[in-house]
Amino acid sequence: MKKFTGVLAFAVLLFAFSASPAFAHTHLDTSDPEEDSTVTEPLDNITLYFETVIEESAVMELHHEDGTEIALDNQTVNDDEFSADIAEPLENGTYTISWDIIGVDGHPMEDSISFEVDAEETAAEEEGTDAAENSEDASGEQSDENEADAENNVQEEAADDTNSNTLLIAVLVLAIVAIIAIVLLRRKK
Repeated sequence: MKKFTGVLAFAVLLFAFSASPAFAHTHLDTSDPEEDSTVTEPLDNITLYFETVIEESAVMELHHEDGTEIALDNQTVNDDEFSADIAEPLENGTYTISWDIIGVDGHPMEDSISFEVDAEETAAEEEGTDAAENSEDASGEQSDENEADAENNVQEEAADDTNSNTLLIAVLVLAIVAIIAIVLLRRKK
């Protein structure tokens, strides 16, 4: 019986300690442009910021809503930051940034985000005051959208953290219950 309780205690502890690396998977922290944002200025660079360091083998792609792939130059990884230059000016429309990375834990991750380009034409800028007022209105709306996006991102991160913490707490409670059971079994002998 002592052998069984010793093996059980070892198994519980092994499970408890091996479960913690699962919480270290690398996810996107933030990006420029941000997810679901509207870009009104010319965009020449994309930067993704991850929660942990990522490997140099990362790959990023940019696609227009019609499926056309937009060339990205100078894809660079610097610890938790992954950036690329956009090779040509983007037309108005919806774009999807997708990436394939390997995090510090060795776990590969693929995901994507979308954003919209709604840049004003050069002729509209020459119209003077009306264009400036429209630009100010658009900036105000974009600012409101960015604040809403930031708040949503914080809520999503909090939910992810809560789920991870809940699972960790459940594993720790299970380990404590197993240890208490082992101690009680030994006392009965």
